[in-house]
Amino acid sequence: MLVGGAFAPAAQAGSAKGSKHTYTCSNRGGGPNHTVNCSGLITVNNVLNNTTVTVGDINVLTDNQLEDLEINLVNAADSTVNQNVALQLLKLEGAVVNTYVQGLDSALFTGRVTVCAMRFCV
Repeated sequence: MLVGGAFAPAAQAGSAKGSKHTYTCSNRGGGPNHTVNCSGLITVNNVLNNTTVTVGDINVLTDNQLEDLEINLVNAADSTVNQNVALQLLKLEGAVVNTYVQGLDSALFTGRVTVCAMRFCV
């Protein structure tokens, strides 16, 4: 398994407003079954609308932490629009891991992150 440091740092931005690739993240459940769930869009014209990101078995995130994760997902989606779907999904996975490692000071293995678009998941 890879640890978050294996990916390039996710870009930080002040806001995701104005992007065509918005993401919404929220905490789900509690205890050992807690997840952070995000949904959004990775390509233009709603081609891969309802892309989902699930991070399993981690701590509940604050509103600011959820917003940081959303911004990093938007930045990853914005920067990979013309790449193949598998690479776009891997970039989203990397953005999640980097957000946890660099922004939240929390170790996160890629095995805890699932990114899906249509029926394709990484």
